[in-house]
Parts: sequence; C-alpha cells; structure tokens
Amino acid sequence: MSGKDYIPRQDGKFLEWAQKLLIYVKLYLEVWGISELVYGAVKTLLDNYDSAYGRVQESNRDKVDVRLKNETRDALKASIRRFVKEHLQYNSAVTNADRENMDLPIHGAHPAQPHIPTSTPVGEIDASLHLQHIIHVKDEKRAGRAKPPEAHGFEVWYKIGGGPPASDCEWSHARFSTRSPLIIKFPLFCVGKTVYYRFRWVNSRNQPGPWNENFISAVIA
Repeated sequence: MSGKDYIPRQDGKFLEWAQKLLIYVKLYLEVWGISELVYGAVKTLLDNYDSAYGRVQESNRDKVDVRLKNETRDALKASIRRFVKEHLQYNSAVTNADRENMDLPIHGAHPAQPHIPTSTPVGEIDASLHLQHIIHVKDEKRAGRAKPPEAHGFEVWYKIGGGPPASDCEWSHARFSTRSPLIIKFPLFCVGKTVYYRFRWVNSRNQPGPWNENFISAVIA
C-alpha cells in the first residue's frame, strides 16, 4: 500500500473493511500469538459500531444516533490502530502476504512470492452427528483427498442461520485447517439452523486462492 491512511474514511467502507480484517485475524490468533482477550476487546468495539451505524441508516434516526455512531466509529478506529501497531505491523509471524490480504501497510521490500493456489476446494458436509458438522474437502482438479501442491491448508468461512449470504460481511465465522476433515461444533441453541459454507485453499504465506464457485449448506441436527 502507499503512504496514505490504510483505514477507509467513508463510514460504510470502514465498517466492511474492519469486519473483514477481524475475520481474517480470527483465523490466525494462535499462529500469531494473539490472545482471545485482546481480539475480543476490538471485536466488541466493532459490534458497537456496527449496531450504531445500522441505526443511522434508519429513516427515524436523530442527533443522538448520529453522535453515537461517530463516537463508536472513533473508538473502533483508535483501537484498530493500536491493535495493528502492537500485534500485526511488526509481528514476525505475520507475513507481508497477510498484510496485503488485510489491506494493511507493508514496510520494506516484498519477499519472493510463492505459488498461489488456482484451483478451489470442493466441500462435503456430514451433518449426521448432534451439534457437529464434519467437513471434508478435496481439490476440484485432483483425484482423492490430497491438497494441491501449492496449498498449505484451507479456509472455511460460514454463516449460521438466516438466508443465504448476500455479501462478504455476512460471513461472520471463519476457520483454518491444514487437513481434512475439520469438525465444527455448535451450541445447543443452534439446532435446526442452516449453516452456509464457502472454501478456498491458502498457501504457506497465507495467500488465498479463489473461493469455490457456489457455497454449500447443511442444517444443524
């Protein structure tokens, strides 16, 4: 990125960027040595801003709603700046490819780029067990269950309940795994809800390939 501010100025674009940033960070908390407590503090501010921003989109908004939106936006921006500086900008476990994926500044020269996956994972969901989905993935272009040679693992983004996702912001959960199958467990109150999934391969520098063309879904039993 250039020297300009990496945080979008327009409220809606900032919200979308922040949501995608935290989805990505959630995938690699353990790998990057970031605690759930630190992540959770930023996520709470994001949720506050998301709620306040939603209220000012309504026709009956008032000055109090606008002031709350501005206050929660500024609090979230300040928190993200600290979080990026303390945990992402100079963290040796975070690669420049990660920073590119998160639309963050990159300092210094780019390293040599590894091959990025060009194929997509095909996902299969076993929903036969209570409160669990067992996710199997295989490559669209290969026989058997082997990953493509350029893939280190795969990302799973998913949405629980409601209708099919209409935008990136609706994929509110994410997991990363280096092997298939991946087991996702759900709380009891999710029984009967539909979960929508999409998948993509990721190389050893966390550079993602394309998403699978059509998401798949399964009901939580």
